[in-house]
Amino acid sequence: MFDQWLEQVKQHLEKIEEQYPGSVDPDRSRLREEFHQIQQVCDHVLEGWISLEERVSSLLNEEPDLAAEEEEVGEEFWLDGQVVRSFREGQGYYQLKMFGEAKPYFDQVVKEAPDFLLGRVYLALSDFQQRKWDDAFREFHLVAETSDHPRFAAFARHMLGCVHVQRGEDEKAIRQFDKALTLNPENGDAWFNLGACQYRLGQYAEAIPYFFHALHLDRDDWEAMYYLSCCYKEAGEWEGVHFWRRAVYEKTNSPAVMETIAQDFEESGDVEAALRWYRKLAATDPKRASAYHGMSWSLWLKGCQEEALLVLQKGLTIDPRNPDTLFTYVWYLLQQGDLGQVEKALAKLPEEMMAHPLWMMLRSRLFVHCQEFDRAEEAARKVVHHQDPFTRSLGHYQLGRIFLDRKQIHEAAGEFQKAQQLSPHWKEPLFYQGLCHLLDGKIDGTRQCWEQISLAVHTPAQ
Repeated sequence: MFDQWLEQVKQHLEKIEEQYPGSVDPDRSRLREEFHQIQQVCDHVLEGWISLEERVSSLLNEEPDLAAEEEEVGEEFWLDGQVVRSFREGQGYYQLKMFGEAKPYFDQVVKEAPDFLLGRVYLALSDFQQRKWDDAFREFHLVAETSDHPRFAAFARHMLGCVHVQRGEDEKAIRQFDKALTLNPENGDAWFNLGACQYRLGQYAEAIPYFFHALHLDRDDWEAMYYLSCCYKEAGEWEGVHFWRRAVYEKTNSPAVMETIAQDFEESGDVEAALRWYRKLAATDPKRASAYHGMSWSLWLKGCQEEALLVLQKGLTIDPRNPDTLFTYVWYLLQQGDLGQVEKALAKLPEEMMAHPLWMMLRSRLFVHCQEFDRAEEAARKVVHHQDPFTRSLGHYQLGRIFLDRKQIHEAAGEFQKAQQLSPHWKEPLFYQGLCHLLDGKIDGTRQCWEQISLAVHTPAQ
């Protein structure tokens, strides 16, 4: 009631302020009288307020315990004023991402009011943000087991799942996320995290429905879209990959996503689409060296070797020490037979870079050109033990070329087959495997290999 009266007085004063300067009698006299009446009432209220202040001060001197505060925080939970202040200060530090500074305040809150679950949740979150997984797990578990409020219990279960994720325990995390969803089925983060756990476990088909459910709850969840594209990629369903990659790009307009789309087309064998996206990437982010590298490689695959070399050189001007661009540049020179330039380029490389598997393979090719087959084989065999499948495929392909040059046809065919199995979309090993069968008089084997190349050329990428 008092606030309402204050608002009415404020509005009346604003009316007088607006009308008085341009008023004439009798309105001017009326406004002046109204102002004097308000002034008298305010003086009376002020005198009464001073009297009340004196009574309050006197009573506090007589009864100091009356100064203790309590405040309602959360749902029907009353806290002592000192606990409230600790909680508010902890919140302030937490919101500033000063988690270490926030923790002592929440420790105090939990010590003074152990049943105040919101304080315990903030304590657990502070521990989580500081990567204190054991402490965070203990507090979240206590909230999950003792809370009567489904929203508290659901959040605690979800965070228990997050702790398991941080520990690399995806199967345990899945159980906690499931429990969180039984309490709160509308938790989009829990659906997303379930999908992410399944994805990391290699269960791509099982992950897809979870990401779709997350998208149902949030149509702008581009991370769920991205994971969907990754799941479809693992299944080799390129139509789904390209659809969801484009959806991610429409949501983010990210050059990184554009590059991923180009790489997907490249991997699926659609060179024209890959080249189109790499060109679009270079136009969007002209300082991105990888855009010129991708564009150059697509042009090389199209047979535009001179243009490919020029584009790659532009990428090198942007990032002269980029290992991928340098490797491709030297490989181009090697393919063109410019051994002098290859030697010069290799001589300028740091020693640690030369130990990389791709550079070892390139040196193997150089040894072949120089007719040093034993050194070439030694370098290639080091590459086939690399953990990356594509890198291993390059090593097997190189061994196949070495054996072919040595007229060891049977051994060469086996290496080309291993290379193609490790990189199914790479058709060049198939060509050489077919050539080995032809040289070995196995015409049916040649036909089988080369028909696969023909099918890849004439079948549109999905």
